[in-house]
Amino acid sequence: LHLNLYNVHQRVAKQFRCARVFLCGDAAHVNNPIGGLGLNSGIHEAWDLAQLLSQAGADLDAYERRRRPLNIEYVQEQTIANKRRLEERDPAKREERFAELARMADDPVAHKAFLRRASLLESARRLK
Repeated sequence: LHLNLYNVHQRVAKQFRCARVFLCGDAAHVNNPIGGLGLNSGIHEAWDLAQLLSQAGADLDAYERRRRPLNIEYVQEQTIANKRRLEERDPAKREERFAELARMADDPVAHKAFLRRASLLESARRLK
């Protein structure tokens, strides 16, 4: 049996663009894997960058202006919160969070809002 500690890092690149080089996905940001937000964000970023690149005359600096703030607001915020919830050792607080999730699952409006934010669909709407 081999056991190593996994150190979680949370980082967002200072720039998502430098001249003709663009970053997206794990090259642009590192976060804990809880919730799959890094993968989802990377897919959204690749899609967004492809759309911008397809417009030959488009202002490609828009990619950084659009994606970096959304990554900080959605991906970093959510993955840090997810990690904190998993690290919580107080049984009462863990039970409280479980009850909160159960209430959200039973409330169609809250459920939909959670899923839209967790899947980054809410952030995609802001780009239109």
